[in-house]
Amino acid sequence: MTQIRVVAVQPQSFRRLEERKNLDRIAIYLDEAARAGARIVCFPEGYPGPYFDRLDWSPYETVAEKAREHGFYVLYGTVDPAEEDVGAYHVTQKLVGPEGSLLGSYHRLQPTPEGVNRVLTGEKKIAPGDHLLVQEVDGVKIGILICSEIFNPELARLYALEGVHILFAPIGAMVYELRDTWRTVLWARAIENLCYVAACQNLYGMEDGLALIAGPEVILAERKDPGILVADCDIDRIEWLRGQLESLDLPKPYKVVPGLLEYRRPELYEKLADQNVNHFDFFSFRDQ
Repeated sequence: MTQIRVVAVQPQSFRRLEERKNLDRIAIYLDEAARAGARIVCFPEGYPGPYFDRLDWSPYETVAEKAREHGFYVLYGTVDPAEEDVGAYHVTQKLVGPEGSLLGSYHRLQPTPEGVNRVLTGEKKIAPGDHLLVQEVDGVKIGILICSEIFNPELARLYALEGVHILFAPIGAMVYELRDTWRTVLWARAIENLCYVAACQNLYGMEDGLALIAGPEVILAERKDPGILVADCDIDRIEWLRGQLESLDLPKPYKVVPGLLEYRRPELYEKLADQNVNHFDFFSFRDQ
């Protein structure tokens, strides 16, 4: 049986110009994840930073040292300078491997509006990325969508068509008033793509958090308070569900509609790629 243990960390985060204090806490969380037997550890969008703060420090060495010490993979959040747009930045999730090497960086494809960016990242101009990131971990394919990108079903479906088994969905913060709809959408992405979805967020105050690890048939674990969330993801089960076709036999050997990735009519989907003039302009920062 192919199983992989995922830990999603929901930290009580320092923000704005105090972000550097997150460096001490991330080391503690990584030690805790190691004691829980983690193979992959995920932190929220922008954690530990720099995110709002200036880019005169980096968490990479701290994360890499702990990844080497514990022999696991770590996804952490920060911002990267945008090479193609001088003076702009990408909201980024970085993957560090068990040898401490940087394996990949996912740049958020659909950044939030300027008003949201100012609250989370300060006066930085935020540029969109240009490609999805699929990485293989111990034979398991993982993908990343940052925060509200999870509300776009097309992005999650593209990952599923690339064979992704676990979709990590690190969240920024301040979504507690929408918590019920967020929770529903996270599980829906797991259901409709026959994959696992792992999410966690920064807690900047006393609000309820949204750490969740869901499979297509059941939510494995969730918590509202700060701390780590642990779940074993059964990859064999994902492959089995994807390889089945629905039947009306009873009792049913599944709690979801299997084979969904095969039930597609691409010839009907042309409208999804329509260049509508009302589309949000992700490059408006270039006019500023």
